[in-house]
Amino acid sequence: MVTSKRLFTKLTLLPFEMVINAIPFIHKEKVIWELSEIQKTLLQEEWRRIKRRTDGIKVNIQSNSKELVQRIRSETKRNNKNNITRTAAYLAFYNQHPEITWSFLAHMVSRNAGYFMSDLKGEYLPHILDEAFLEKLYDMLERGNSMIFEDAYPQLLLYEESKISGRSLFYLSHHFNVSPFIEGVWEVYLRQEDQSFLLPVAQIINEQSHIEKALLQKEEYKQLLDSISYRLQEWLKLSQILFPIWPLKRSIGRNMNHFKNPNERIRLGQHLYSTLFQPQFVTKIHRFANIFPHTGSRCDYDNDSFKAYYSPPEKFPKEKLSFFKTKKTKKIYSPFLLDVWKHPFHGPHPFSDWFDDEEYVIKKMKLVDKRSPSTWMTYWSGLHKIESVFLFNRYYQLLKKNRNL
Repeated sequence: MVTSKRLFTKLTLLPFEMVINAIPFIHKEKVIWELSEIQKTLLQEEWRRIKRRTDGIKVNIQSNSKELVQRIRSETKRNNKNNITRTAAYLAFYNQHPEITWSFLAHMVSRNAGYFMSDLKGEYLPHILDEAFLEKLYDMLERGNSMIFEDAYPQLLLYEESKISGRSLFYLSHHFNVSPFIEGVWEVYLRQEDQSFLLPVAQIINEQSHIEKALLQKEEYKQLLDSISYRLQEWLKLSQILFPIWPLKRSIGRNMNHFKNPNERIRLGQHLYSTLFQPQFVTKIHRFANIFPHTGSRCDYDNDSFKAYYSPPEKFPKEKLSFFKTKKTKKIYSPFLLDVWKHPFHGPHPFSDWFDDEEYVIKKMKLVDKRSPSTWMTYWSGLHKIESVFLFNRYYQLLKKNRNL
C-alpha cells in the first residue's frame, strides 16, 4: 500500500509537470518596452563620443580620480570573495539606491546561483551526476558569478560617486574594462534622468554578452554545455530561479533552459526582471531578502523542507517527498555554500570587448515578458523527478553490488 501511494505521487506529478510546462507555448511573448528613436539617437551619439575619446591621445589621470579608481578596485575585490559576499553587496547597494533596479535582480539571481552551487554537494546530485562534471559545473557557475560582479560592481560604485559629486564620473569606466556599450547607456541615463527600462535592459544585455565572450566561448565550457550530463541536469529542472514569497506556494520565478544560447539568457533576464518587479510581489521579495541573509542553503526560504547539516545516508534510501512538502521528520540536505565549496574565484578576469555590432544590440534593446506556469508546482515536480532518479540509481547500485556478491 505504501509503495502504491509513492508510485501514485510520482506518476501524478511527473506528467503534471509536462502539462504545466506547455503553458508558455500557448501564451505569446509581449513587449513591455522598446527603445525609442530619441534614445537610439542619444546612445549612438554617446558611443561615437566614447570611441573618439578612446581612439585619441591618452590623458594622465588626475590624483583625486586615481584615488577613486583605486578605492573602487579595492572595494570590488573585497566584495568579490565568494557568492555570499557578492550577493550581500548587490542588496546593500539596492537598499541605498533603489532606483537602480538591476542591482536587486542581480541579488536574487546571485542567491539562486548560490543555491544551485550548494545543490551540487547536496542530498541528490552527488549520487546522480559524475563528481568531475559537478566540479566543472561549479567552476563555470562561480567564475561567471564572479566575472559579472567584477564588471558590474564598479559601474554601481561609479554611479554612487556620480550622485555624490553631481556630475558623471563614467569617463573613468575604461579603468575597469567596462564596455563602451554600457558606459554610453549610463551617460544617457544620468544626463536625461531616463526613468524608462533602458538601464536595466542594457545591464542584462551587457553582462550576458560579457560572460558569453569571456567565459562560455572557451572550449572547455562549450564541451561542458554540450555534454550529456549537462542535458540531464536541464531535463531534471535543477536550475530553476525562485523568488520566495510567503506562503511559499505563492512564490514566483522562472525555469532556466538553453543556458548555452546567449539570446535565450538575455530573454530569461528580461522575463525575470518583469516577474520580479511586479508591484504585488517586489516588496514582499525585498522583505524576504533583508530578513534572511544569504547562506547558499535552501533553508534560507524553506526550513521545513531543508536542513543544512549532513546526516549519513541510509543503507536502503527511502522517499522523503510527499506532494508539495517533505514527509514528517524527513528533510532534504541543502548545505551552507561555504561549508562545501572552498575554492571561490574572484579574478581578475579577462576583458571582453564584445560590443562590435551596434545594430544587432539596438534590436535587443527591449523588455519582454511571457506568462509562466506556477513556479511552486514546477519546482516540486522537479524535486520529485530528481528524487526518482536518485532512488532508481541507488537501488540499481545496490542490486549490482548484491549480484556481484
